[in-house]
Amino acid sequence: MSSLATVLMLALQVPLFPCAPFLTYDLSDVPAVIAGFAMGPWQGMMVVVLKNLLFLIQRPQATELIGIPMNIAAGVTMVGVSASFYWHRKSRFSALLGLLLGTLAMATIMIPVNLLVYPFFAWVFGIQSELDLTTFVLGTVTPFNLLKGALTALLTLPVYKRFSSFLKLW
Repeated sequence: MSSLATVLMLALQVPLFPCAPFLTYDLSDVPAVIAGFAMGPWQGMMVVVLKNLLFLIQRPQATELIGIPMNIAAGVTMVGVSASFYWHRKSRFSALLGLLLGTLAMATIMIPVNLLVYPFFAWVFGIQSELDLTTFVLGTVTPFNLLKGALTALLTLPVYKRFSSFLKLW
């Protein structure tokens, strides 16, 4: 699942907000959530970590030294919360509720993480911004994380339904 997630991460990254083209959506969290649902939360979170490390090996860029840890923090939060909730009571409703809670947890956790990391990122790369950091995080990054979680949830549900019986054999 980590390899599939890495390929999806490498193949397609779509910027969702023109004002922040570095905030991109890719499909790589879908296999991680599916792994978490099928095999357990820890396994899903390991897919998140491994796909990011494999991505970094394939695309070693300076900006990824910040982007990868941020992606890991967001992905581990979403996958961990979603899969933990689903794992205790496996049903379509708990999958939906788990994905909703995972999305909300990811967006919430990433607010302080972004408020801490963005000043460092700007300092390292010499980026000057006239936009207030809190306004940027709450007005752009948080909606991005909510949309990212919603897209991942919408794509995960039909895929997991089709492949769950196969994955449970592993």
